[in-house]
Amino acid sequence: MSAKPTVLAFDICVFLNGRLSNELSTFGKSGLVTALAKIITSIRSRDTSARTQIYCFTPEEVSKINQLIVHESLTSHSEDIRVCIGAIVDIPLALLTSIQPELLQNALFQSWSKSTKKQLEDHLACLGLETNGNYKTLQARLQSAMTTKNPALRRVPKIISVHNALKELVALPGPGFTTLQHCAAYLLGPCNLPGDDELYASAVKDSDHLAVKLRGRGMTVHRIVGRLRSMLREKFSDISRILINQAQPLSPAYVEIVQDENLRKLVFMHEVKIVQMRCLL
Repeated sequence: MSAKPTVLAFDICVFLNGRLSNELSTFGKSGLVTALAKIITSIRSRDTSARTQIYCFTPEEVSKINQLIVHESLTSHSEDIRVCIGAIVDIPLALLTSIQPELLQNALFQSWSKSTKKQLEDHLACLGLETNGNYKTLQARLQSAMTTKNPALRRVPKIISVHNALKELVALPGPGFTTLQHCAAYLLGPCNLPGDDELYASAVKDSDHLAVKLRGRGMTVHRIVGRLRSMLREKFSDISRILINQAQPLSPAYVEIVQDENLRKLVFMHEVKIVQMRCLL
């Protein structure tokens, strides 16, 4: 037993305009943080305005990815960690690290007149709001967002659990917890997918077929997301009333390290309060 979270193998499938990108997709047995950071940086270098969303099937997978990044951040402050913390880890887990999260780097939201235009643009981008306009326009937009129950502040999680999203949107026949195999059978028809136990056994044995099995799993998750959207379009002419959130451009907030312990505690308390307030919106 080890307190350190570990990963035996991973496969990151990247789809551009609905098609698998073999250039960006990555299989590996170590260096998950490095692989994620490389993909994030590559996507941003191609198109900074490209809208993106990260998916895993189960909430346990989402939690494990966050745990791996958070644990590594405790011993490393490399550029790769900074990119992954900013682009992947949600606020509550980021609070466990010694790295200041993205949400309030200072008292900007309470002091409109002392911020620079660049600060206003950065914070508006973090909230998923438009960043165009002059200084006064940006100032008014940020003030309006933070003083009203603006729906734009209800951002989707940085990593979506497809299993949880399915339960919220549609009713599938079968047991309460739907496995990926059951979900694929209901939505896509008969298909042969390896189960979690089979994947684990293949990883332990270092099977030559592991990469193929993991890639098939990732592509199936993508097909399920696409099929769910198609089903909703068949029933509703305007699915924006059902899927109210929009993916945002992949813009990792390059977090800053808080060196002073007393200040770190103060920031922690401040962030927790803001997170609680956002949960009420």
